[in-house]
Amino acid sequence: MSCAASAVGLISRVAPGVSPRPGRTASVPAGRGALQVVAAKKKSKRDQERKAAKRAEAKELNARFAAAKEDAGDEAEKDAAPAAKSGPAPYEGTGTVMQSLTICGSFKEKTGDKLLDGTVMVQEAAERLFNAPFVCASHDAEDVFNYGNQAALSLWGLPWDEFVGMPSTKSAQDDDGIQSERRELLDKAAESGVIRDYSGVRQASDGRKFKVDGAIVWTITNKDGEKTGQAVRFDSFTWLNEDGTEGEAMTVAEGGQLVPAKAAAPADEPKAGASPEDIEKAAKAVDEQAAEVRRLKDEQGLTNADPEVQDAVAELLKRKSALAALEE
Repeated sequence: MSCAASAVGLISRVAPGVSPRPGRTASVPAGRGALQVVAAKKKSKRDQERKAAKRAEAKELNARFAAAKEDAGDEAEKDAAPAAKSGPAPYEGTGTVMQSLTICGSFKEKTGDKLLDGTVMVQEAAERLFNAPFVCASHDAEDVFNYGNQAALSLWGLPWDEFVGMPSTKSAQDDDGIQSERRELLDKAAESGVIRDYSGVRQASDGRKFKVDGAIVWTITNKDGEKTGQAVRFDSFTWLNEDGTEGEAMTVAEGGQLVPAKAAAPADEPKAGASPEDIEKAAKAVDEQAAEVRRLKDEQGLTNADPEVQDAVAELLKRKSALAALEE
């Protein structure tokens, strides 16, 4: 071996960090190079794993943000949405107005009496009939209901959209005897034009049965005398118990509210010579109870079908009766 090669080898062993001069070749141990390659691969794998974890974390955060944004948008939309406006009253539709006028006109034609008291303008007839203190309903020539006022809707326990369009056979129990009696009644009314003081059993949508008293059933005809339907009117009925015995007697108050008949009955013994103070006190009591009825409807959103409103109306009628007795 030459002296130069020996010198280079000596330098490599004694001072590994010293590089040989240009043009000279230094040998590198094979073991150290392999370790460096393995370390580089491990570092690269760790870097890839860290990047993958970060991508997954970012993806999850984006998903959470999008979901939160969507929920917030839904809530904002709910908050910003205006309250649903109540639709027009059932009696305001053109078809219902025309049917109301037909019912009133046919009643006058068949009975000689007015269906509505007092002088009623044409534009008022539909509203007056809908809120009248009696039950009124009609069906077409195919025995399908095409009208029911507030009292009828309350009695049968159905909204306008479900009552109108319902076969009138469903207003009574699905019993051969009752349905046969009902058909006979309608046929007689068709022949004679009107039947007075009818009494029969009918059934509400919840299955409760009631007995109708003093009903008037009449036939509606067109200008040529052809039958186009029939209608009924009554202002009192009696709920029947499960065993068929008579239960509470009911009547209809203004606004189509169903109230116990005893609550609507006038006082038996009016006070004689009531003082102005007593009359004023009774009048105030009436006003207070009337305000309570309005509060139940306006503030609590109750309807004439709710027991609370019915009880309040019954109390109002009692107070009105007491006031009327004092004023006699």
